Amino acid sequence: MDQPWLTIMLIVAAAAVALGVHVMRGALHQRRALYRLGVRGVRTRGEVARNARREGPTIHPPQVRYQGPPVGRPDAPRTQTYRRAPLNHESHPLYAGVPVVVRYDPSDPRRVVVVHTKDGRPGNVSYSATANLTWGVFFVLFGVGMGVTAFL
Repeated sequence: MDQPWLTIMLIVAAAAVALGVHVMRGALHQRRALYRLGVRGVRTRGEVARNARREGPTIHPPQVRYQGPPVGRPDAPRTQTYRRAPLNHESHPLYAGVPVVVRYDPSDPRRVVVVHTKDGRPGNVSYSATANLTWGVFFVLFGVGMGVTAFL
């Protein structure tokens, strides 16, 4: 083997492209949450009020608590606290007490999706889909650039 660094660079480039594609697929999976909501939504902070739980054969999804405008009640206070199961509860690790960033539908604030969690525990951090997509594109471009450089 005359040029071992060429082989090593190509292996690292292929690994970077594979990692980038994997991260981008995950980010696109997270972005589907906004498609489930159907609108861009209003961004707000909240927290996970209840863990997912099982009662016999029934599995109840986790619930998040957040504040939004009242629905169809002009006499209600300006903001109302909602406690709902998010439409994308399977996309994020949601444990009771974990701060979350959510988006809700302004025409129906009871419809909510989790954008990302804010918990600092290892293994329980989810970043926004846009940040993950950015990292995925970076790794793909880095891998392609390294592969091209190996042949020059």
